[in-house]
Amino acid sequence: MPAVFIEGDLVQLTTLSVDDVDLSAYAGWANDRETTRFMGIGPYPVTEHAVQDYVRSFDGRTDAMILAVREKDSGRHIGNITLQDIDWRDRRGEIGILLGEEDARGKGCGTEAIGLVVRHAFERLGLTKLTAGVISGNEASKRAFEKNGFVVEGVLRQHHFTGGSYRDALRLGLLASEARPPHDDA
Repeated sequence: MPAVFIEGDLVQLTTLSVDDVDLSAYAGWANDRETTRFMGIGPYPVTEHAVQDYVRSFDGRTDAMILAVREKDSGRHIGNITLQDIDWRDRRGEIGILLGEEDARGKGCGTEAIGLVVRHAFERLGLTKLTAGVISGNEASKRAFEKNGFVVEGVLRQHHFTGGSYRDALRLGLLASEARPPHDDA
């Protein structure tokens, strides 16, 4: 297993390289209609070669990172989380998450992974704002960000065509001064 970069109670975030990834499983996540129904990649087939290119696109960058989300107990790779579009002048970045393994959803793994990246971004990288996008209807993803303190800052009306209809895109944001631990429901 690759080196653990950040660890929580439920998940470990590890480095991700082409050598670490099960290309077939990752392509399976990207091609699964239920997994991607609220993502831009859903309508187009994703090949193992495309997965390799995507993962390699993060190599050596200082404006983006991709981490594997692994179950802490088993080490199983259940998804990925990114911190990208880092703007060092304005000190902000964008978080994206994909939990590909269906049986890992709804257990707090995504919420914890987001919280770990939030803390890393604010405490270690010194960013002052994080953003995320969620397509309307993806309540699980919206809740995971909100549990970490994100608030809806705007709505892009009928921004995505998915599942045969147009859906709004929610833009969420979190300032470093507002950040709180992910388990703080107050």
